[in-house]
Amino acid sequence: MSNLKIKVFNGGDTPGGFAVNSTLIYGEKDAILLDAQFAESSAHRLVAMITENGVKPSRVYISHFHPDHFLGLSVLKKTFPDIRVLSLPSIADDINSAFDFKIKYWGNTVLGLDGAKEKVLVEPWDKDHLELEGEKIEILGPLRGDSDDASALWIPSIKTLLAADTVFADAYVWIADAKTKQARKDWYDILDRLEKLQPEVVIPGHSPSNDPKYFHPDNIKFTRKYIRDFEETWREASDSQEIIDKMNAKYPNLAAKICLEMSAKILKDRFDWPGEYPPSLKDTVPEI
Repeated sequence: MSNLKIKVFNGGDTPGGFAVNSTLIYGEKDAILLDAQFAESSAHRLVAMITENGVKPSRVYISHFHPDHFLGLSVLKKTFPDIRVLSLPSIADDINSAFDFKIKYWGNTVLGLDGAKEKVLVEPWDKDHLELEGEKIEILGPLRGDSDDASALWIPSIKTLLAADTVFADAYVWIADAKTKQARKDWYDILDRLEKLQPEVVIPGHSPSNDPKYFHPDNIKFTRKYIRDFEETWREASDSQEIIDKMNAKYPNLAAKICLEMSAKILKDRFDWPGEYPPSLKDTVPEI
């Protein structure tokens, strides 16, 4: 029987929270954290949860290069200076390359006082798993989620999938990075692959809160259907506002509305967003 447990922190459905989840996997004496939050205030609350839980994490694994998953790292490092910051080699390189841009745009321009001002280097991890108190945590990736070069964690002993941004739950899905038909096909293929694991618990990258009702395996089906509905709406719409209105009607009152609004503007209207990264993504022509 496994000794591993999980505890989920949700940043809240606010401009600084993005409804993003960080998950603490812990045993009796050690822990691993997945993702580090976006705003500094959210990262401080995450640290408070970890401290109250009572098991000090030795490692934090970052799932992908979107800033809402790693900009809180400096807060974690100040509280836990010995913590190792890990990701798969290609993802570590993505994050280390993106960090200065993300601080300039998100940490300064968008979040201001609540934004990261310090860069924390991510260490490349070239194994396909992590170990915690003798138990294996599989690293799935690199794979396609709401960005390319993403990853997820699978804990077979407790049939728990920490899906990061391959899967959303009751939240508008960020599709803006999946500009090409092939990118979305790859995402569908990953969702099929995750389903075949037959997880009993699926922690999404984004959800309205950390209520366990949002940790259901059906989150995979929700994400697949949402992307398909978005594609169909995009194909028929005359502009981004029509996409937003129709998707709001199909999916009312979900978390992270900015994901719907920005995805529609970038994909339909070719909105020139200053926060778009990497530069190659900005140059990619959307396909439907």
